[in-house]
Amino acid sequence: MGRRIRSSLRKVPVQERSRRRLDAIVAAAAELFAEAGFEATTTEAIAARARTSIGSLYQFFPNKLAVFRAVAERCLERTGEVFAEIFSAEGAPVDDLGALIDTSVDAFAALQEREPAFKAIIANLQLYGEYEEADAEMSRQFAAVVEALLAARAPKLEAARRPLVATTLVQTTGALPVLTARGGDPRVLGELKRMLRRYIEPELD
Repeated sequence: MGRRIRSSLRKVPVQERSRRRLDAIVAAAAELFAEAGFEATTTEAIAARARTSIGSLYQFFPNKLAVFRAVAERCLERTGEVFAEIFSAEGAPVDDLGALIDTSVDAFAALQEREPAFKAIIANLQLYGEYEEADAEMSRQFAAVVEALLAARAPKLEAARRPLVATTLVQTTGALPVLTARGGDPRVLGELKRMLRRYIEPELD
């Protein structure tokens, strides 16, 4: 889902062993970028954490920034997968927008907690420009799905306002990582749910 980040790979792995090595490099980089930050992380440290040679890393990536782009792409891929699961899973609460808001906030909070790539990009927001276009495209696609849902479930909402309301819901939920990063108060999740519910409630049946 969404536009891919500008390709950073020098070569695309074909064999399963090469794919595993690439995955290990990206996973190791995500951990280190989250722990130490982009500037303090070296390609040598990434290779060591991935248990591979520095030569293997440079077979795939020309430099450290290219590795970061791959980490950001992994984060966006995981985000898209979670969004698809929420809205396509059997039993998803699409008939209850309040429940859907709660499910979405909880799902993305869980993703942030378990996915090192998510933590890596939040810890290095100064590099947002490296994946901004892909992130914006994904948000537009998410908003289009939410807009269609609002058309069916929020009859009081004027058609002209639907795109703006859908975008507001998506972008506010997307701010969750920043709100809860770096030891933020976990009660923020409950407040975010409450805020989003009250925002949409006047438009419901």
